[in-house]
Amino acid sequence: MNRNEARRRLAALRAEVERHRRLYYQELAPEIEDSEYDALERELADLEAAYPELVADLSPTARVGDDRDERFPAAPHARPMLSLQNSYDLAEVRSFDQRVRRELGAQAGVVYTVEPKMDGVAIAVRYRDGALAAALTRGDGLRGDVVTRNVATIATVSARLPRGWRGQFPAPVDACEARGEVYLARSRFAELNAEREAAGLEPFANPRNATAGTLKTLDPGEVGRRGLSVVFYQLFPLTDGDRWTEAGDLPSHRAELQALAALGLPVNPLLETAQDADELAGCLARLESRRHDLDYQIDGAVIKVDSAAQQQRLGWTAKAPRWGLAYKFAAEEATTRLRAITLQVGRTGVITPVAELEPVALAGTTVSRATLHNWEELERKDIRPGDRVVVAKGGDIIPKVLRSLPEARDGTQRPLPMPKRCPVCGQKAARREGEVALRCLNPTCPAVLAGRLRHFAGRQAGNVEGLGERWIDLFLAKGWVESPADLFRLERGALAALPGWGERSADNLMQAIAATPRRPWANKIFALGIPQVGIATATTLAREYASIDALARATADELSGLADIGPLVAEAITTWFADASVRAFLADLRSVGFFLAREEQPAARPVAPGDDPIAGRTFVLTGTLAGLTRDEARAAIEERGGKVAGSVSKRTDVLVAGEKPGSKQAKAAALGITIWDETTLRRHLGTPESAGDR
Repeated sequence: MNRNEARRRLAALRAEVERHRRLYYQELAPEIEDSEYDALERELADLEAAYPELVADLSPTARVGDDRDERFPAAPHARPMLSLQNSYDLAEVRSFDQRVRRELGAQAGVVYTVEPKMDGVAIAVRYRDGALAAALTRGDGLRGDVVTRNVATIATVSARLPRGWRGQFPAPVDACEARGEVYLARSRFAELNAEREAAGLEPFANPRNATAGTLKTLDPGEVGRRGLSVVFYQLFPLTDGDRWTEAGDLPSHRAELQALAALGLPVNPLLETAQDADELAGCLARLESRRHDLDYQIDGAVIKVDSAAQQQRLGWTAKAPRWGLAYKFAAEEATTRLRAITLQVGRTGVITPVAELEPVALAGTTVSRATLHNWEELERKDIRPGDRVVVAKGGDIIPKVLRSLPEARDGTQRPLPMPKRCPVCGQKAARREGEVALRCLNPTCPAVLAGRLRHFAGRQAGNVEGLGERWIDLFLAKGWVESPADLFRLERGALAALPGWGERSADNLMQAIAATPRRPWANKIFALGIPQVGIATATTLAREYASIDALARATADELSGLADIGPLVAEAITTWFADASVRAFLADLRSVGFFLAREEQPAARPVAPGDDPIAGRTFVLTGTLAGLTRDEARAAIEERGGKVAGSVSKRTDVLVAGEKPGSKQAKAAALGITIWDETTLRRHLGTPESAGDR
């Protein structure tokens, strides 16, 4: 690979990694398994190591994923909330053990802890003077969303620690923080989905997504009803300013767990210790053998050096502690026959091949269907109807066909040709330039309409209670609706006459539909189904543009200058608004009163009074900063009320240029944008020269 090829591959990998992070953390709709994502990120890291001069500003290899939602206030973490390095191979576990021993010294004895890796959502819970004071999500690792009221509804999160709680620490403290994982038990997940299906609502995709969505629900009462659980795994003292103080640290991970249990906070009892790689392998095998018997989802095991002193010696990278490792279990596999390949059409027109399987027992359930993703994947794996195939459950949730077994063919199996027409409406199907997905190009395809209506009615969008999938399908079949605007034209009498409805059900639905124009502007933008726009991006757009007309006029250059919106997302938004069918769709919604002449915009981040050089301004960081990491600079700017964008545009106020700033500095100079060096940034932030130095 030459330098130009490397540059193109790096750009493609960064865009793909960022897209999958957004799908996983913000939209709760992952398209690939964790192992596939990790392979992409590892390829990106290897290529950046081979071509360091091509490393991009704010590369995803230097940052953890970001689950922040601008509907919630954000606050800084007491200490960085990092993720663990992932491993799928016992050989990597042995390499980890060898590195730990090498860096600690040959004479140092090492004890490791091994515990389940819960498949949930990380949370930090603070107690001040023994009372619950705050709860934060991981966010971007430096700042998290404040979800205190929601976490307080979890039955096992104590509102107050027991008397004498300070005695758990070796030095006097007035505050402490417990970190853990919020999750939804398998049994509770099944109950919730049964309730939703009975009500005609779409079931939750999996426990992890349901947990993440529940934590970001604005109604604490609904959060409490869903019945979340939590286990804690870390405990440390805080100063009065909610910052970590090493003085009161506990001596080991096992001591942390014992102290948490003594404080009445739940911990996972499945803890083992090991002293070398062989013992680690035994612990991992025992835990893996139990994974399907547990009432909660785990996707692996967490390995940690037990001693806090040894953890300090080993240190951290920008993304992960060097004293810990997440070992991911391999997906359980089974072999069965692929009876047929059927086609599904989603709300964006994407046609997805689906495997119809002879039922097979897998990971504690019976599997009869599995996604095949797209035709490129189908051709690459050479999967044909009638094949014997190997299936697995990614993360023990999503059934997936791993590969076919060509040696088992009898000559009757033939590849499924890519359809030229939509299987639902019969209209033309094609691939757009640069896309792998095959799409139905008919905007009035019944499957596309149904998907658009389901999205519009969703909880984070229009929140039309009572409009479940079965009713949408019925309304479409009767010809009552084709688009979201038609919901406003439904007739009360016709609804009341439906079997099982009556006047009360009809009134409830009519009232829910009538309330959608009063939904927050960000939720209304999300309801439109703009490609690449999740609720977090919708909130950014809502804050910047006060009406649908203003948003529709935005250029890609303007959009890419906003925080958290890159060039690819900006291009997707402007392309969508330029489509003639979209203009007709928006005009129809305008005619029924869905849009207001001026929408009520979300409150801006707090801005300090006076002529503050940081608050309310948009910054772009470029080049290498000497005394601050990029994440530290970003967090400091945001804490002061500023915004950090990924690219330079006319909306940029200040470019902060470190060493080797690249083309961004030239573009900023051409646009007349203020350029600061790191010393100037530190002075305006009030950051001492030594702060953040490594």
